[in-house]
Order: sequence, then C-alpha cells, then structure tokens
Amino acid sequence: MFGKLLKYEFKAVGKWYLGLYAAAISLSVIIGFWLQDFTTRPASSLTGVTSASTVEGVLLIAILSSFAIILVGLLLSTLFLIVNRFRKNVYGRQGYLTMTLPVTNHQIILSKLTAGFIWSLLSSIATIICLLIIFSITIAPVMNEVTGEMLQEMSKAFQQLAETNLIFYYAVGLIADTVNSILLIYFAISLGQLFKDHRTLLAIVFYFAINFAQGIFSFIILLSMGGDAYTPLNTYSLFTISLSILLSIGYYFGTYYIMSNRLNLQ
Repeated sequence: MFGKLLKYEFKAVGKWYLGLYAAAISLSVIIGFWLQDFTTRPASSLTGVTSASTVEGVLLIAILSSFAIILVGLLLSTLFLIVNRFRKNVYGRQGYLTMTLPVTNHQIILSKLTAGFIWSLLSSIATIICLLIIFSITIAPVMNEVTGEMLQEMSKAFQQLAETNLIFYYAVGLIADTVNSILLIYFAISLGQLFKDHRTLLAIVFYFAINFAQGIFSFIILLSMGGDAYTPLNTYSLFTISLSILLSIGYYFGTYYIMSNRLNLQ
C-alpha cells in the first residue's frame, strides 16, 4: 500500500511543474550560446554603443531575469508541493478520505516524506544541470586549451576532499538536512492544526520559531565544542548530522502523535 500512496503522490503533481524543468533547461542552452558568442567576439566589436548592442543587452538581461525567475519558481513550487500535499491531504477536507484508507499514519507520513525528498532532490539536480550547461557551452570554444589543466586541478581538489571524507559528510549532511526540513514543515503544520482558527498563520509561526530555536541551540553547542581552528571540520559535520537526525526523529514522532491522537480535520 505504501507503493500505491507514493505513486499517487507523483501522479498528483501537475504537468506545469514538470514544464518548469523543461523551461529552465531550454533557457540555460540559449544563455550558454549567447554568452559563448559574446565571449568569442573580437575586442574591436565590443567597443562603442549602438542601437543593436543596446537591444541585444536588453534581451540578454530579460532572458537572464526569466531564467532566474524560473529557478526561484522551481524552488518555491517544490516547497509549495511539500506544504500543500501534506496540509490538504491530512488536515484539510481531503483528510476525511485519507484517514479512511487502509493505511497507517506511518505510511502516510513516509510516502509524503519520500515524495517531498525526491522533488527537492530533482529541483537541486535541475539547478546544477542548468548551471553546468551554461558553463560548458560558454567555454566550449576554448575547451581544448583548458581541459587538461582544469581536469588536473579538479582531480587534486577531489583527492584532497576524499582524504578528509568531506564529500561523504557533505552528502550525508545534505540528505539529513533535507529530511529534517521537510519533517519540520510537517510538524509545524500539525502544531498549527491543534488550534481552531488561524491554522496556517500559526503553522508559519511555529516553523520559524522552532527553526530559530534549532539554530540557536546548534550555535551554542558548537561554541561549547571549542569553536577554534584546531577543532576538526569532521567533528562539526558529525555533530550537525547527528543533530539533524535526532531532531528529524522528534519531528516525525511529534507529527505521528498529533495525527494519531489530536487529529482535528478542517
């Protein structure tokens, strides 16, 4: 049944959301070729201001602005999906149907958490791919000249990171922070629905209040650990990962408790 819930989460996403990915990638290709043309022009052609260059500059700014808006829209849309799918399906009118399904509250939370994590991951990957496309197309004309040197420097950098396990800690930390953020949203929404009125406003207040308290607590603990240059970076990484996991467990079971014992459908 968990698989069916997860499948339903993906089917419920509108095609407009997937269209944002296509639009972002398409614009990144256009921007890449435009910047490539600009960087390969003779220096003499770049001097002086003409009506053609002015129009071109305005168009480039418009495309770059559209690209930035789409990327921001992609991130905000992902956040909207995470919030709305949980709030409406659990505590909204659709909650009456959700709670009659032959599934446990654990399955409901985990299916929405998994879907939210995947959408967050895809939006991050899409952003990275778009930036790589722009960079690759822009430097394509001089790629042969700098490829060897670039690969050599990248190899050294990755080797240094691998020796300190920073890549591993960063990857695990990124996963833990993403899960923590999603579960915090679920917990804040659950706390907000305990009240009769102003549920959305209270959920937002709870989210920022808990997030602020979490940040202060982390800062105090890190200071107590030394906070100097002699403290290994891995120690900080291990602490932040452990804290994210512990808080995620607390948010998860807090959400589960409210759903199981204090459910107040709107």
